Amino acid sequence: MSARNARDLAYHTVRSRIITMELKPGEALNDRELAEELGISRTPMREALLMLNIARMVDIKPQSGTHVAPINLKLMEMEQFSRYALEKEVLNRLRGKLTEQQIADYRRCIDDYRALEADLGQPRRTARMLELDNAFHRRAFEICGMEDHYNYMLSKLQHVERIRKFSLLTEENKSVCSSHTAILEALLHGSADDVSEALESHLSRYKQSVAQARSVHPEYFIDE
Repeated sequence: MSARNARDLAYHTVRSRIITMELKPGEALNDRELAEELGISRTPMREALLMLNIARMVDIKPQSGTHVAPINLKLMEMEQFSRYALEKEVLNRLRGKLTEQQIADYRRCIDDYRALEADLGQPRRTARMLELDNAFHRRAFEICGMEDHYNYMLSKLQHVERIRKFSLLTEENKSVCSSHTAILEALLHGSADDVSEALESHLSRYKQSVAQARSVHPEYFIDE
């Protein structure tokens, strides 16, 4: 494995574990242990941690070591607004133009999420729910031939993605199917304002997850 591939593997592995809360805010990170676990040398692991430090997912302090960074609420708000602005534009390009097959695909995605939500015994349930949520939002970008835009956007959502893990453990998660249905109905029958309102309502629900998570783990968050 090349040094670059090893660094990328380390970066994406640790980033994923932070986002899914396998590695929690404040948790210490040992570059030697992480490198051994992935079967790479310490140099690409250190480079990966430096990249995560730049993304403010990791804190590196000379005297206290390397730790998972807290969830930055200011950055989260900025990320969510950027997502809303881009996704609103893409959705409104499709308003009133979906084919029957595209509509059926949207509805199947919603139904699959609802079935998984109801079955608590499913393996990898929370991870698959996140995948289905992403699939719903990615679909508009795919139809418009802009899937790379979605993938790039998702790669930049550092702090928003972390709170989505919390949302799967709260009542906020129960609104996903109804919110997705509202977005689809606005695409089919609504105005540009209806699409914007449905999307904004859905994306702003993360604030409820923040409030609930912060009441239990205030140490996981910072406001600056």
